[in-house]
Amino acid sequence: MYYFDQLIDHKNPSLGTFKQRYFHTWEYYKPGEVAISSVAGGQPNLSEGGPIILSTPGEVPFDFFFSYLTNATIMGTIAQETNGATIILEHRFYGESNPYPDLSIESFRVHTIQQAIEDLEYFANNVVLAMPGGDQVAPHQVPWIYAGGSYAGALASWTMVSKPGLFHAAYSSSGVVQAIVDFWEYFEPIRENMPKNCSSDVQTVLNHLDKVFSAGNTTAIQEVQKTFGLQALKNPIDFLSALRNNLWDWQRLQPNTGSLSIFHRFCDQIEMKSGVPGPEEGWGLDHALVAWGKFWRREYYPYPVNNNARSWFWIV
Repeated sequence: MYYFDQLIDHKNPSLGTFKQRYFHTWEYYKPGEVAISSVAGGQPNLSEGGPIILSTPGEVPFDFFFSYLTNATIMGTIAQETNGATIILEHRFYGESNPYPDLSIESFRVHTIQQAIEDLEYFANNVVLAMPGGDQVAPHQVPWIYAGGSYAGALASWTMVSKPGLFHAAYSSSGVVQAIVDFWEYFEPIRENMPKNCSSDVQTVLNHLDKVFSAGNTTAIQEVQKTFGLQALKNPIDFLSALRNNLWDWQRLQPNTGSLSIFHRFCDQIEMKSGVPGPEEGWGLDHALVAWGKFWRREYYPYPVNNNARSWFWIV
């Protein structure tokens, strides 16, 4: 892991820099000689040296994305096939790559798509990589390839349009092109495919919460929030929004994910009572509400504290 001095505001460089984290490896890299041809108007000959493959996880911290440097992913595979080097750059306002020490509206004024695009350009043109010859691999010296998925996939196409010529090529996987705020359909595959007893109990609890919060009884609302250790939240919507995190965790699952994943631990907390799993219809409201709250208080609270969702919804 390395750190790059990134501009806080590309429209106002006088504001200074912040530390932007990145992973980097040159396992597959093979340098080549880049000949500058006067006939070609001083343009580099890009046919010799291996490329630099740059990507960002987008809307999450990059801590668990080091595997994206390897041939377990498309980025590493491209690097292996083309004798390239790989870089994973953490997006501004995620993880520890923060221009400012908070996520206030004032700080977010430099949290825009265009600033993210400018980050990629400034990084590519100015970074000195730890690899041998790492000060001689700028985009005008060797080809750079940008790759990303989901939001980062859309960022690939936006960057190619905004900065023509910066990247030799880009790879966009599942680039998101339409923002849907009330996207309830996202949760349908989760509801249908998670363990049936867990799904039943989650729906039971959510139906109960709908009634409690719709009734507007402040005492009852505070009691429910206290069950989850979230009584300090002033806006009830913030509390209800927080509970979505447990369902969003479904997206982290992979075919080889084990039973100790955070999503499976969530369901186990609700469904395992005295070592016995609940029936298909679940244990019911009394047990499920208390068990879900206990899971938050004992284990889950640290997970959303980084508050990636706030940074993400600002961009959306």
